[in-house]
Amino acid sequence: MTPPRLPKRRVFLRAGLAAVLLTFIFFGTIAVRAWLWIALPYRDYGAASAIVDIPAGTGLKRAVQILEDHGILRRFPWSAATLRVLRRGDELKVGEYEFSRPMTPLEVFDKIERADVYVHKVTVLEGLRSDEIFAQFERAGFGTAAEFGEAFRDTTLLRGLDDDAIDLEGYLFPDTYGVQKGTTPKAIVQRMVARFREVLGPEWVADVRARGLTVRQAVSMASLIEKETAVDEEDPLVASVFHNRLKKGMRLQCDPTVIFALAMRNEWDGNIRKDDLKIDSLYNTYRYYGLTPGPIGNPGAAALRASAQPAATEYLYFVSMNNGRHAFSRTLEEHNKAVFEYQKKPFLRRLADRSTS
Repeated sequence: MTPPRLPKRRVFLRAGLAAVLLTFIFFGTIAVRAWLWIALPYRDYGAASAIVDIPAGTGLKRAVQILEDHGILRRFPWSAATLRVLRRGDELKVGEYEFSRPMTPLEVFDKIERADVYVHKVTVLEGLRSDEIFAQFERAGFGTAAEFGEAFRDTTLLRGLDDDAIDLEGYLFPDTYGVQKGTTPKAIVQRMVARFREVLGPEWVADVRARGLTVRQAVSMASLIEKETAVDEEDPLVASVFHNRLKKGMRLQCDPTVIFALAMRNEWDGNIRKDDLKIDSLYNTYRYYGLTPGPIGNPGAAALRASAQPAATEYLYFVSMNNGRHAFSRTLEEHNKAVFEYQKKPFLRRLADRSTS
């Protein structure tokens, strides 16, 4: 006996209800998963932090893929659609972004939409030559040597300050600079020169001119001071030696000027030899009187201020005491005694120790 057939209308009704129920379950599941995806913070990168680059022209779908690949977002098939429903991702800002804690997708896209980009920190130490500074920025991923070289020769940045400059040596102010990806060498150089003007200001320029120096001469002297001592408190004393020698018509006899002359010829190998003191260069203060034609590095604020405001002393000499400081002397006799005490005696003691060991 065959079972009675259901009316076609009832069959269609049951099928429709089943379809509605399945659809409800399907979209309900998606909704729950989307809610969990939005609500739960997430991170899946091994290091303490991750830096993600959002290139120019990146759309929402591609941005989500990049963030998923770096472990910033949990993978979810409907992630881009969910964000569009929430009206997010329409204003993505290009740049690098650093992530260091679990974040929800909305927190991630808040960061990108407000352009909270990662900033590279580059610390420029006092006294470095410009080529050494540019090498630092190159290693950090900013520009090429050729691009920095072109920016370095733009002396319009020194207009009204040093109109005799042939490049920017001495005016790239040592500091810690925060630089965003894509910053050009020209912009970096402009910022460093602007920092020089900001820190020193017109008062320093007035002090320089009151001392009878040009700004170029003061910066040149400051670059020598910077190279001679690492102790800021000694800067005015070293400056007094240079000022006193210039007044008496004595050569400055500054070793770092010989190093700079050798570096300009790509001949500096880390050692000064006796013959190097005879190198024919206007930067060689063992051979030529007066200040160098220009700075031999980029001095910091303490050395620059000392060049314009030296200590009032009668010192003409100084020698390293091998402890980071120097002994200052007024006469050659005093200086020779200091050289013996702090240089020759320790050397002879080391020789004696080696011969007995």
